[in-house]
Amino acid sequence: MKKQKIPTIFNNILKEIDSTQVVIMAGGLGKRMGLNIPKALIKIHGKTLLDYCIEFYSNCGFHNIIVLVGFKGNLVEEYLKKNYPWVKVGHDPFDPSVKPVGKAKALKHALETGVVDSKKRMIIAFPDDLFLDPYLPLKLLMRHLHGVKLFDIWATAVFALPANYPFGVGVINGEGLVTEFKEKPQVEIATSTGVYLFEPPVYELIKEVDLNTPKPIEFEETIVPKLAKMRKLYSLTIHGNQWIPVNTTKDLEKAEKILS
Repeated sequence: MKKQKIPTIFNNILKEIDSTQVVIMAGGLGKRMGLNIPKALIKIHGKTLLDYCIEFYSNCGFHNIIVLVGFKGNLVEEYLKKNYPWVKVGHDPFDPSVKPVGKAKALKHALETGVVDSKKRMIIAFPDDLFLDPYLPLKLLMRHLHGVKLFDIWATAVFALPANYPFGVGVINGEGLVTEFKEKPQVEIATSTGVYLFEPPVYELIKEVDLNTPKPIEFEETIVPKLAKMRKLYSLTIHGNQWIPVNTTKDLEKAEKILS
């Protein structure tokens, strides 16, 4: 039987994957869950959040993965050396136990030190965000390339819609009476899941961040609003039920139930 030739489009997709690096921001602690370990090492159904995150992208062919560590980063680094020796590790520019950093500063430092390749696009991911669609990384890349071609965008953000609102919501009339109440409703607000895909032009905005400012700087508060204002930010929308943010003990229990 004649061997089937691989269509050119698939080879092109593989090239785009090779040109994309995944940067996992793993600097947080699990304090809100009563744990004094890096959040990335919290286990759900026998696997760490970091395991889920790395496998999520590597199963879609992304092999250039970088993990940026912060608080108790030595524990995360030891775990990676043992289980994922091919993953690159980057550190915060300052001791995070002494001086707050923030994700924008961490990204700038990673770019300046060469941990992140300034010539390749990057997906920014967080281990405490779990997704139920195993093909989402590929969908994000395809959607992003579509936006680059049509609108010359520099970045794409993944939004959940509708989003699962974590509080009770009341409808209150003019007399102060509650006429309707819903506990943890789904709301029609496009909510950022924390996953972004940046093209190299975005790095010039990141390099403007001042590492010496005393307060932490988050790219969601500085870089992303600039991109939106410049009309350089595209979107990929997923259903809120496909996204499981893990920030509290209740989130942890919910994720354990779903993934088991």
